Amino acid sequence: MTNKEKEILQIIKDNPTIEQAEIAKRLNISRSTVAVHISSLEKKGYLLGKGYIVNDDDYILGIGAANVDVYGQSLIKLRTHYDHPAKIRSSVGGVMRNILCNYSLLGGKCKLITAYSDDSYGKMIIEDCKQNNIDVSESLMVKGETSGLFMQIQDENNDMYMAICDMSILERITPEYLESKAHIISGAKVVVIDPSLTCESIEKIIELCKGKTPIYLDPVSTNYALKLKPYIGEFDFVKPNREELANLSGIKVESIDDVYKAASSLIDKGLKKIVVSLSKDGIIYMDKNKKLKKKLPEEKKMVNASGAGDALLSAIIYGDVNGLNLNETLDYGLAAGIAAIRSESTINTNMSIDLLDQILKEKKKK
Repeated sequence: MTNKEKEILQIIKDNPTIEQAEIAKRLNISRSTVAVHISSLEKKGYLLGKGYIVNDDDYILGIGAANVDVYGQSLIKLRTHYDHPAKIRSSVGGVMRNILCNYSLLGGKCKLITAYSDDSYGKMIIEDCKQNNIDVSESLMVKGETSGLFMQIQDENNDMYMAICDMSILERITPEYLESKAHIISGAKVVVIDPSLTCESIEKIIELCKGKTPIYLDPVSTNYALKLKPYIGEFDFVKPNREELANLSGIKVESIDDVYKAASSLIDKGLKKIVVSLSKDGIIYMDKNKKLKKKLPEEKKMVNASGAGDALLSAIIYGDVNGLNLNETLDYGLAAGIAAIRSESTINTNMSIDLLDQILKEKKKK
């Protein structure tokens, strides 16, 4: 918003039924100028319709992947060129959908910009998002293409052995399409992106958010981390693991000291905050003023390795948006990761602030 738009919005918040002529008189400008500013506020999403209903909907916006996940868990030790007996299941997933689903379960409001097709996978994705209170009204439906698909092979211990994915439909989220959603992007409390978007679209999001809306992201993989490296100073928050951190920083990461050194180098480049996931060893947080390492007692039995990082990031965003202090926010992130690996599915459908409080109470007794 411009300074004048901020003044007008505050006046309307104080008196939603005020006449444009009265606003003009207070600000010593013409009524027609007030009308132009009000029209701009409506286009940007700050005012909803006639009567000057102020949009105080504190939503976060995710831009990225929503797809169908297919998991195949081998019942025996994996071998190459061999037909394995397995358990195979499918569900709706995608990094961005998973982050928003966890955020919604924690009680937050969220919107998703993704691309999907009119195929059976796309129908699954949209129905799932609606059931999980994820607003998909700003997403793009592309007829005749294939919706996002992710396939993972897990070993006999439920851990990922390899995965392949087709997210080419996300190329339809172009800079031009994002420009058409500028008011939705600027109205968000936080914009979360994943790196499956094109470089041109990532650059457009940075342009639209600069100085207005903080950008959070998960690098997702070592290859994607290399893709994000040139932009790292433009982001407000990033959550890599050790390997992703090494690629983002260009520093070899073998020890905890290396983690601090690599994370510090990203802060020096302009990144505001970073949380490095150390798996069973907890997390390391750093910003320009502080650094700390946090860990909860290790979980004895991991039901499912997938989804812990998405849950961790969701809880951290929830804490930041709701003004929790740093320790509370990071504790909730750690607890959310534990809640995720206790669930057979990628998303723990029991995810809630109450559940996180229970986990923290249980772990801190040990």
